[in-house]
This record gives sequence, C-alpha cells and structure tokens, in this order.
Amino acid sequence: MKVLVALILLGQTLLAQTRPDESAIVNVQGTSPWTDTGIVVKQGDRIEMRAWGVIKFDAASSPSSSGPAGTGPSTGGCEYVVTDPHVPAHSLVANVAEEMTFDGRGFLVGTSWKGTAPIAGTTAQTGRLFVGFNDRAMMCDRSGYDSWAFRNRNSGAFTTSITITRRH
Repeated sequence: MKVLVALILLGQTLLAQTRPDESAIVNVQGTSPWTDTGIVVKQGDRIEMRAWGVIKFDAASSPSSSGPAGTGPSTGGCEYVVTDPHVPAHSLVANVAEEMTFDGRGFLVGTSWKGTAPIAGTTAQTGRLFVGFNDRAMMCDRSGYDSWAFRNRNSGAFTTSITITRRH
C-alpha cells in the first residue's frame, strides 16, 4: 500500500511541475508593430508560444497575406520591426524589454516557439513580453513607425497562445 501511495504522490508531483504558471491568449493585430502581452519574463522562465491566423498587408508583390511563419526573407532592412535578416517578413515576432521599444531587436515566433529566458536577440534578459507583426513600416532611425501604413494598409490578426512555466 505504501508503494502505491508513493507512486500516486510522485505522479501528482510530476503533473504539478509541468503545469504552466501563467498563460494568455493574445490577438496580435496587423495594425501595430508591437502588442504588450502583460506577461513579465524572468530569467529561467520556460516560454511556449503557438500562433495561427492571417494578416493581410499591402505589398508591391504577392502574396498580400501571411500566416505567422511570414512570407520570406526580410533582408534585415532597417524598416522592418525586427532587423535580423534571418527573421522573415510579415511573420509573428516577439521581444523582451522593459517597455515597448523600436530598437530592431526581437526573435521569430512563427507558428510555434519554445525556449528559456534569457532569449538571444531580445532587448533585455528580463522584462515584459511583446509580440508583433514584422512589417516594413519602421523609421530607419528607429524613432518610431509609420502608423498610417500599419493602420491603413493592414488588417487581420494572429492569435497567440502563450504559456510560461516559472523556475521554482
């Protein structure tokens, strides 16, 4: 009987360790470069994100819509939200920062991503988690973005499910 109780307790302990400490579902509109998730990321946190949906955008060449994986190379141009050339244009991206920033930092989320903080390529090791649409309407001096372009050329959203498991 003691062995059975120990196994049951062990099973409950394992389940408790894999249960997320925080979760959110966030709509990432194509009309803004960043959306604040309301989640604070700390060193050692395990983060998992999954995304779906479509954003339509005004592009000189087709396609003119994209899922979270994006439409292809961004070339790392200064006018993209995330300037890393490995992050596709029109994809779902994320950044960790103390506050919303337009510094060109961030990483590709795409349709799914998981990792542990700190995350390479982000503005800060700890801070708020922002998710966004990697569109080409930023000021190259990184002082802001062309809000008219985001609001009037884009529509739709990516829905992003985020789970955080804290290091205890």
